[in-house]
Amino acid sequence: MEKLTAQLKSGNLEKVYLLFGSEDYLIHFYANRLADKSVPEEDRFMNLCVLEGAEATVDKIQESTDTYPFMGDVRLTWVKVSVWFSGKKVDPESQDRLIEVIRSLPPTSLLIFEEKLVDKRNGVYKAVQKAGYAAELSQPNEEMMIQFVARELKKENKMLSKETAKYFLQTVGGDMVYQQLELAKLAAYKGENEIVTPQDIDAICTPQPESDVFKMTDALGGRNRREAMRIYERLVANNEAPARIFYLLCQQIRRIYRVKIGEEKRMPKEECAQFAGVSPKALWIYSKQSGRFRKEQLESLIFEMTEMDEKMKTGLLEAGDAIERLVTLV
Repeated sequence: MEKLTAQLKSGNLEKVYLLFGSEDYLIHFYANRLADKSVPEEDRFMNLCVLEGAEATVDKIQESTDTYPFMGDVRLTWVKVSVWFSGKKVDPESQDRLIEVIRSLPPTSLLIFEEKLVDKRNGVYKAVQKAGYAAELSQPNEEMMIQFVARELKKENKMLSKETAKYFLQTVGGDMVYQQLELAKLAAYKGENEIVTPQDIDAICTPQPESDVFKMTDALGGRNRREAMRIYERLVANNEAPARIFYLLCQQIRRIYRVKIGEEKRMPKEECAQFAGVSPKALWIYSKQSGRFRKEQLESLIFEMTEMDEKMKTGLLEAGDAIERLVTLV
């Protein structure tokens, strides 16, 4: 991501880019930035060709990349969600032709692939790596996410503290596209008021179930049983099944237990995240929460959850009763 940002800043762009990964917002954001940098808005009618899905054939890609720009310096060919990188079987001859197209792009052409699924063993992927730049875009780290929240709100003349930005991220969860929608709601809700507070986030933002379960776990860590039950009742009122809430709660407790074990063993960040089954970028959230529990307490909770799960599966215990009993154990 840093290399891509530096190229956009300097204007020294590659001939071909492949943008892919788990974060749709960043993929589309950088594709748009590349388009803005290479072809002015007023020239796009003649110098921009968008090919999506099945229409992104080798013939159409080559026809576009070989076309000389009209009254401009660059012609942009923008390919979206094609079959060329997914690992699915494609005609070998067509794949070889596309590889040759990528290798021999004219200096007046810019080719962007915006993809979801990418097999890095793929010949087309390797051709892009050699001729240009393949950027895997996943969720940024904590500091970059906080900057993203602040930047989006600043566009609407709104401000918030670093702690409030963290609270927003913990509340809404989800990907950056969803976060952007929630930030737009938040800005509209504030109206003429510039300062965003945690109370505003609670009032207008829609938390994901996983985020509410995270808050529920946090309340348990703070021995606030009343708050934990309030969150649970709100989830049920929003038509979340008690069994799913129980599963998410168990999953969360197991993850923070594993984070605690990893930190005790002084595992490197990447290794600890893998051991816990969480994203390295989100490890800071779980680390913060694990500090609210003792190791022995987590072990006791996991033992009780396992027994409750067995009773639920045999019809001896209702999910709602299991959650209430779990809350009283903390």
